[in-house]
Amino acid sequence: MLGTIRPNHAALADPPLTAPFDRLRPRVLVGVAVAVASVLGSFGASRGQAWATDLDLAGVLLLLVSPVALVFLLPRRPVLATVLSVAATLAYLLAGYPWGPGFLGPVAVLAGVMLSGEVRRARLVAWSGAALLAGGVGVAATLLAPRLERFLTENPVGPDRTWGPPGYHGPGWDDGDGSWFLTTGALVAGAAWLTVVLLIASGARDRIARRTAARAAALETAAERERTAVASERLRIARELHDVLAHSLSAINVQAGVGLHLIDRNPGQAREALTNIRDTSKDALAEVRTVLGIVREGTAPSTSGAQPLAADGAGTPAAGEPAAAPPTAGPQTAGELQWDDAAPLTPTWDLTGLRRLADQARADGLDVTVELTDVDDLPDHVAGVVHRVVQESLTNVRRHAPSARRVTLRVTRGDAVEVTVSDDGAASPRQGEQVVAGYGLLGMRERVEGAGGALTAGPRADGPGWEVRARLPVARRTGTPPAGITPSNDAAPPEAPETGDTA
Repeated sequence: MLGTIRPNHAALADPPLTAPFDRLRPRVLVGVAVAVASVLGSFGASRGQAWATDLDLAGVLLLLVSPVALVFLLPRRPVLATVLSVAATLAYLLAGYPWGPGFLGPVAVLAGVMLSGEVRRARLVAWSGAALLAGGVGVAATLLAPRLERFLTENPVGPDRTWGPPGYHGPGWDDGDGSWFLTTGALVAGAAWLTVVLLIASGARDRIARRTAARAAALETAAERERTAVASERLRIARELHDVLAHSLSAINVQAGVGLHLIDRNPGQAREALTNIRDTSKDALAEVRTVLGIVREGTAPSTSGAQPLAADGAGTPAAGEPAAAPPTAGPQTAGELQWDDAAPLTPTWDLTGLRRLADQARADGLDVTVELTDVDDLPDHVAGVVHRVVQESLTNVRRHAPSARRVTLRVTRGDAVEVTVSDDGAASPRQGEQVVAGYGLLGMRERVEGAGGALTAGPRADGPGWEVRARLPVARRTGTPPAGITPSNDAAPPEAPETGDTA
């Protein structure tokens, strides 16, 4: 209901994080692991690379630049993080420190860039950083080659007969010089592994992005459904209140005019008009309470032994009262109403109320003919639409066709339910060729089309007046219709006097 359906603004207030490294915790965990592994690993690697400079405080600080950049610069400053990481790594290599574990830092930063921030920018920065790192490592290897040559000259290594072609010194595992890090094959293999790492990170990012987009789409769809439900509920409430108030107030206006006109000359008829006003206002109050009870509580009032509350606090049900009755009269107060959770969430009607509507119109001076054919067991939702179409049509006759004297109401059932309400009133500006639909006509059309039917309204083709015609789909009933409501032409009451002003 209106009070319980609300868009989930809290879920959509902040955009969802689209990548794992947008959060601080995974960056801290990876940064700490990389710092420990790169520092301890480089101390171990220095023992196997006799030509390298022993790792000191400056080398440790250079190794820590990448983990710090990963934690504190991503995801907002990916370019700065990449540049600092690559620059610190190249400075570390050019200073002659041991190769190997020192590459964990820049690789982690490039993977972190790929897994944080906006997707397109992340890929551009990560691949550019990878190219910069690969080029810088190649330059560093070239610049360190003379130093390595001098070391090998001063510390010759015997040929390794088990590795490579004759005379090849091999990777130097046996002699512990670590020169294999600077070979072309090692550099190409390192670049290949860096490419694989970034491709894996990119694939993971795509998968995460798809899942995040699916969750966001689901949230938006749910929010849109909630907004649509709220709008539909507001529209339904507006239609219900309009149908109740417009019909009842129009009848009250006409009867008040009759009472004022006859109060001095014919007190008996004036009293009858006042009685009609009381009954109409009682019915309107009951219907409004039903609608408002549904809106406030999400359920209709319980109908067990209930009677509609009259304007004076007591009363009996009138013929054709709605099935969803208003709160009970008697000792209960408005705050002590008994609500039935199984009650329908919208007022329901049967077609016995059509005769009550016709009687109200006759009390306003209209000669109403009612013809009901084979409509005694219509589905509730169809009967409700028929009731509202007839109610609004009779209201429009009273409001917009003051010269009308005869109204024909016809409801028949065949392949579909046909509802026709026609009058003989002279066309007014609202009934002319340029029809401007008010809330009543718009509400009728929405009700009929919501039930899968169609509605037309306009001047009659066979004479003066106005005609409303609705067609509603319904399953055709087989067999002979049971006894009950049969076609009838109700006798018209004596003509009432002119009412004067209308609503």
